Amino acid sequence: MQESRIIRHLLRLYGFFVFAVIFGSLGTEARAEDTVHIIREAAGDLEQLEAIEISDEEISEWEIAESVQDTSNRASAAANQFLNYSSNYGYQDMAKRSNGAGRQYVYQQLKTISRNFMVNGQDAGRKTYSGNTYYIAGVVDLSNYNLTNTEKAEIYFTFRHDNPQYFWLSNSVLYGSNSLIVLTYDEYRDGAVRQSTLEEIVQTAQKIYQSAIDVSDSNYQKILKIHDALIADIEYSQDTSIPTAHSIAGAMTSGKSAVCEGYAKVMQVMMNQYGIMNIYVTGTANGGGHAWNMVKMSDGRYYWLDATWDDQQYEEYQYQYFLVGNANFIDHEADLSTGSGTNFLYELPQASEEDYVYDPADDDRADFMPGDVNEDGEVNVKDLQIILRGVCEKIELTERQKMIADIVADGKVDIQDLQKELRFVCGKIEVL
Repeated sequence: MQESRIIRHLLRLYGFFVFAVIFGSLGTEARAEDTVHIIREAAGDLEQLEAIEISDEEISEWEIAESVQDTSNRASAAANQFLNYSSNYGYQDMAKRSNGAGRQYVYQQLKTISRNFMVNGQDAGRKTYSGNTYYIAGVVDLSNYNLTNTEKAEIYFTFRHDNPQYFWLSNSVLYGSNSLIVLTYDEYRDGAVRQSTLEEIVQTAQKIYQSAIDVSDSNYQKILKIHDALIADIEYSQDTSIPTAHSIAGAMTSGKSAVCEGYAKVMQVMMNQYGIMNIYVTGTANGGGHAWNMVKMSDGRYYWLDATWDDQQYEEYQYQYFLVGNANFIDHEADLSTGSGTNFLYELPQASEEDYVYDPADDDRADFMPGDVNEDGEVNVKDLQIILRGVCEKIELTERQKMIADIVADGKVDIQDLQKELRFVCGKIEVL
């Protein structure tokens, strides 16, 4: 299967080269009166990403607000809980970037819009412009922030990377100088379809993944069971043109098929459910576009995990790309934070050079709630005080306490962890 994927990658790269020769610049594509910027062409199994600039005059004539007025919640309790299983690695990384405060503001607005659009059952707004039809989930007002077009694209696609539960988020985003417009795929413009898809995904999460995991399992055992359940339950999709193949919807509904993005996002959302620190990664593998995961293990180090390449026809399970270090991951190359627009990826932590070796003695250190330093089952002001005293060197945190208090997962406990814990305790963020 891996060889056939490489061949498909080469064919797509050849087609991409022909497209470039015929149509010129890859950075901008004319589309009537609107303009497509910062294109990442479909590469390997990664779908095309595009940021579309339209005039402020046109946006002002759209009554977009009507698509987000209804904030009622019609989703089940299980579905509402599932929507909490996001990552926030990309959000934290924004503080390091240009216009960090503006980026994080827009990210939070995207989060509010996306959750409301997911649970209210309302149909998307429909707008036609320059011969193209767009289905609108909501709009973010950018007038208080001087964001560049590149920053707008980076914000949207970083949010999309962090939030696999919002499977309907389009691979295209619209923007003007003062607005960012969130789109949904045509397939999910109908609110009832969107909600029924979410409910099916939740049922799959419970039946296929959660049912195999015991409360006493270590993080390693949970990751292994999620990995094996995913490989056993779905098939690798041969059709990369359909949106569901690139999201959890392809793998966690009746279609039971996905490409690498779908595999990586299922691993991501299910590990998020169990509080396992992980990062969604895009880049290239054997020269073709690809997606996979990084996972932080109980030893405090990060390891690579590629469930797609572990799904091989010649054996039921394999673990060649399961929690491996740099030495055995030389055929993958992650995108960089120095990239631009849709080729941008948040800065990744340093991965271990060696593969992860599971030690059952680590089991008592593997299961904990991030931020719950006193381990009383909840994160509150008591935990905040402990972290504060540790940061101020009033007390010496134990190794286990350091692991639990390292909320931003950078290998140390400092003011960044304290700030994030404070924001959570004060209700400013929903997930640590």
